[in-house]
Amino acid sequence: MTQMKRWLFYCAGAVVLLAGCVAENSPEQAATSPEQAATSAEQGAKSPVQYDASRVAGGFDQVRKLPPGGPVPRTADGHPDLNGRYYPNHAGRMLQGGYQIDESIMSQFDPKVTPQEPAVFTPEGEKYKNPPFPYGTCPVGGTPISITMQSSEHGPMELIQQPGKIWILNEFPQTIRHIPTDGRPHSTDPDPTFTGESVGRWEGDTLVVDTIAVDPRLMNFERWHPSDKQHIVERFTRTSKNYLTYELMIEDPVVLAKPYIYAPRTWTLAQNPNDLWTEYVCTANEEPTYMQKMDPRQRQEIETGTGQPARGRGRGTQ
Repeated sequence: MTQMKRWLFYCAGAVVLLAGCVAENSPEQAATSPEQAATSAEQGAKSPVQYDASRVAGGFDQVRKLPPGGPVPRTADGHPDLNGRYYPNHAGRMLQGGYQIDESIMSQFDPKVTPQEPAVFTPEGEKYKNPPFPYGTCPVGGTPISITMQSSEHGPMELIQQPGKIWILNEFPQTIRHIPTDGRPHSTDPDPTFTGESVGRWEGDTLVVDTIAVDPRLMNFERWHPSDKQHIVERFTRTSKNYLTYELMIEDPVVLAKPYIYAPRTWTLAQNPNDLWTEYVCTANEEPTYMQKMDPRQRQEIETGTGQPARGRGRGTQ
């Protein structure tokens, strides 16, 4: 019985294989003459296998814009429940730029409605522009680049909310941020880190995250290094069950002539209950001497910003 079930499973794998299995195991096959078998084989060789062109690997042809999904869920203390895994698009799943997906689904904002203004630099800030990535071609995870770079990387952001604290996790660059939301102020003299020191507070239904002490070696998403005076304010607003809006403001009196305002971006809740966290490692920055070992021409292109390698990625299914 087990062998029979396995045979039936293999036969059901594809239409072409199913036909072959039925023919091989039917009584009519025994009555087929050698001439008939040769003719059938010749016809089969001339007829190309018919593929279903309407099917796309990963189901990218089935991508649709999510509805609101219902009201905003709330925690026991009355605040919006931000818990969830979110994607930087309107589909609630990983998307890939290599597939033809409607731009209204793929993009996070409409520049006609909320235009993205460029950063304006001070005379001194000009020298902070277009730096190489720390330790080679791989971006280091930090604030805010781990979130903002997902406009091209398409990776998820996961929020884990508990009373008095929240975690923000990103797959690539791998980043873990722990943010107290219990009303505490910043430290008097925090040590610089790539994620910086963040404290959170609620303004109505919006979580406001205030960050200082970001390591000046971290490159911002539009290719500039911050100074040690940089101040970042992020705003997370869950507008419905399926939708989250992310806003960002960067102040830096040394580098920026005026605060940089990031156009509000849309994120959507993952729809697949089996959507799993994955490990994504960029191995090019596994040692600080990587740049010294690099081909001189490639190194020059990276350091001048004229040939930055593309780092877009994607997964087949979620």
